[in-house]
Amino acid sequence: MKISPVFVLVFMLLVSPVFAVGNITVTGRDILPGGNYTNSNTSVALLNITFAITVEPGASVNITAINIGVGNGSTSGNISAIELYLSNDTTVVGSSGTPTNATSYNISTNTIVVTNSSNASVIVRVNVSRNVTTRQLLSVLLVSAADITRDSGSNVTVSGTILSNATQIQDLHANVSISPNFVDTNAINQTIVYTIVPTGADAINHTIITIPSGYNLTNISTIQLDGSNITANVTSIGKGYINISIPTPTTNPIKVTFNVNTSTTRVIGTFTSTIDGHNRTGIPAEHANVSAVNVTTQQLINVTSVALAKGAAIVNGSDYWEFNFTINFTATMTGLIQFKMTNWTDASSPPNNIHVNESTTYYATLRNNSANFSDANGKVNITNYYVDNWGINRTVTENSTLTFILRMIIPSGTAVSNSWASTYNWLFRTSPS
Repeated sequence: MKISPVFVLVFMLLVSPVFAVGNITVTGRDILPGGNYTNSNTSVALLNITFAITVEPGASVNITAINIGVGNGSTSGNISAIELYLSNDTTVVGSSGTPTNATSYNISTNTIVVTNSSNASVIVRVNVSRNVTTRQLLSVLLVSAADITRDSGSNVTVSGTILSNATQIQDLHANVSISPNFVDTNAINQTIVYTIVPTGADAINHTIITIPSGYNLTNISTIQLDGSNITANVTSIGKGYINISIPTPTTNPIKVTFNVNTSTTRVIGTFTSTIDGHNRTGIPAEHANVSAVNVTTQQLINVTSVALAKGAAIVNGSDYWEFNFTINFTATMTGLIQFKMTNWTDASSPPNNIHVNESTTYYATLRNNSANFSDANGKVNITNYYVDNWGINRTVTENSTLTFILRMIIPSGTAVSNSWASTYNWLFRTSPS
C-alpha cells in the first residue's frame, strides 16, 4: 500500500519525543563532615546540589555543565580537582582539574538527567592538593542560574547563593618503615625498629603503632626523636599496639625500638600506624610500598649437611670432637648467627652427662670455617640457651651457604661411651638497619 507524504509527516510528528522544557529549581545543603578540618592530599565532600523540575509527562532535561566557585579566599593552588558524584557518592559524573580562573571550575557532565517524576542530586567533592597553604579555609558555592548549563530552553531558579561551610586545610603526613623485614621463627625478644618520618608542615604529637597477629610485644626499649632518646608517655594495652604521646610536637623523625617474640610458623605481619597533630587525629601513616612495613617470620637457617670431622678424643680435658655444619640462608639479611645445644647424654642407665659449659668454663664453641680459631669475631661460646648478644655476625644473601665448625672439648673424668648424643638449634637474630 502506498502512503502519501502528508500521512508520513503526521506519523513522524506523533512519534517524536516531547520537547524538553521545564522550570528547574536548584537547592543545596552543606554536607561537610564534623571537625571542619581537612588534610591535604584527600577528598572532602562539601555540598549536595538537588535539581527539581516541572515538565510535561515523559519529558526530561539534561544538565550538561555546572560552574562551581571556591570561597573563603582559597585558590586553585590548594585544589587538584573538583568532582561531581551522583548522590550515592561512588559514581563520578564530572571532573575538572583545570580551573576556568583562580576561583571557578566549570565541570561538564552528560549524565545528570531530571524528569518530572525523578529529581537529581549531585555531591560536590574537592580533591585537596598535596602541596597546600596550611590553615587556609576552603568552601565551594553555586551563585546563580548562569552557573547551570542545560540542553533546552528551560528556566532555572537558584534562590540565593548555595554555599558550603568552610573547612580548614591541614598538612599532616608521615612516611613509615620497619626493620628488619625478616625475622627467624621462635625468636625471643627480637629487636624491631619502627621509623616515622614526618613529611607534612604540621607537627606530630601522638602516634599509635599496631602490632599484627603473630608478634607478641615484650618490651619497648627506646623512643628517639631526631636521633636522641626522649621520655614519652607510652602505653601498650593488651600488647596489640604501642600508644605514644610526644611531649613536644615535632616534624623530626621518630624512631621506636621494641622487642617481640615471634611465632613458630611462617607469618607475614604488616605493622601500621596512625598519627595525630594540629586538629587532625587518626591519620594513617604512609609508606613507599607494603614491603616497607612488612615483617616476615620464617625459618632463616636450613642445615643442609652435618659431617663428623673428628670423632675420637682422649679424656684429658683438652682433646675434642669436631663437627662440620653446612647451612643455607633463606633471605638476605644482617645479624647474629646463634647456636644452642643440650648437654650430652649417653644410653647408660642412669645416663652419663657431659656439660656444654660449667659456670664460666665453656667446652663447646662454634666458629666460621674461614675464621681462625682465635678470632673472636668468628667464634662464639655455646650454652644450652641463646644469649641475646652472643653469635657470629654476618651479612648473608638469600640461598647462600656457609660452613661452621662445632668443637666440643671433652672434660677430664668423662665416662667412655660410644652413645653420646646432643640436640642443637640454630637461630639468625636479624639486626635492624
